[in-house]
Amino acid sequence: MTDVFVLRSIGRLFTSGTLGVIEDAALVVRDGRIDYAGPEAGLPAGLGDAEAIDLEGALVTPGLIDAHTHPLYGGNRFAEIALRSSGASYSEIAAAGGGIASTVAATRATSSDVLATGVRERLQSWLAGGTTTVETKTGYHLNGPGEIEAVRILATLAGDASLPSVEVTWLAGHGVGPEFAGDPDGYIEEACRWCARAKEAGARHADVFCDAGYFTVAQSRRLLGAAASAGLLPRIHADELARTGGAMLAAELGCSSADHLLLVDELDARALAASGVVATLAPVTALAMGKTPPVATLLNAGVSIALSSDHNPGTCGTTSMSLVVALAVSELGLSVGQALEAATAGGAASLRLSDRGRIDVGRRADLVAWDADHEGAFAWSYGLQPRQIWKT
Repeated sequence: MTDVFVLRSIGRLFTSGTLGVIEDAALVVRDGRIDYAGPEAGLPAGLGDAEAIDLEGALVTPGLIDAHTHPLYGGNRFAEIALRSSGASYSEIAAAGGGIASTVAATRATSSDVLATGVRERLQSWLAGGTTTVETKTGYHLNGPGEIEAVRILATLAGDASLPSVEVTWLAGHGVGPEFAGDPDGYIEEACRWCARAKEAGARHADVFCDAGYFTVAQSRRLLGAAASAGLLPRIHADELARTGGAMLAAELGCSSADHLLLVDELDARALAASGVVATLAPVTALAMGKTPPVATLLNAGVSIALSSDHNPGTCGTTSMSLVVALAVSELGLSVGQALEAATAGGAASLRLSDRGRIDVGRRADLVAWDADHEGAFAWSYGLQPRQIWKT
């Protein structure tokens, strides 16, 4: 049986697409896809039996997309966060055995059931806040069995209709596993042998931390090349701690996304734009590190922008993409419209998902009605709440 419903009395429909913003709008959803998007006065005939939902002038947008998260982990790093607030740097904490290494130890000591429960709870929080698609990374086991099990956990949750849609990214290249301390080349060679298994277990993307103190451009190229050969879409953490060439590597390999990019320059930006690599920015983590990415340089070069929470145990605990949108406006200098597009259409581009992120006929009906009548509310409330959420 065909499932049809109509959303009426939409005050403003922010489409993130060629339709722009439509006032006094309506939507028709048929079998989970948008069948009509436009003025309410133009609703097609023959909808008499369809369920009609009166949104009483609310703002409606596409479901938000979080394009970079690390939600599968054990323990916490609250003590380290306090140290960083007292002046300790990211690199100093890592050198003292903190950072990713401390979460690896805690995650390895946590059962799969407990890890899965934690991720489920976080994903529920994302959806409750209006985020309908979440990219989720592994990367806190840093050994073959653990990384593959992490993929399986995330892939299982991806099939749960009560949660956001889950995009699984295999991030064995998050750091050197402790068994390979002092031998990053050996670790990379071993990780290359896990790529096919990660794909089979349910990963769609692969990522690597290409930065000072982690993996070099050559090591990152080796791992992402093996991942691409296994059918995984390459992504990259790039130029966050130092300008080491990660953005240029992303352009060389045609990565779907280059993330963080706090220290890129105009040459990097032009290369990213020419290769169609999306810049996925993480305002909360940038602020925690006391830096902001060169957004104007990226935009002037024509780079597409996506936004993310970068939820992780070390720098960001939020799952609120509406908060991320607000920070992108106040701290990164984006307009509200630019920030909302980055959190919807930009996120879809970052994840190579052509069926969502915009409101247009034929696309998925991942939609949010917000507790506001104008998108400007995102930059005012710092955590705008949904009134109603539809997720296909």
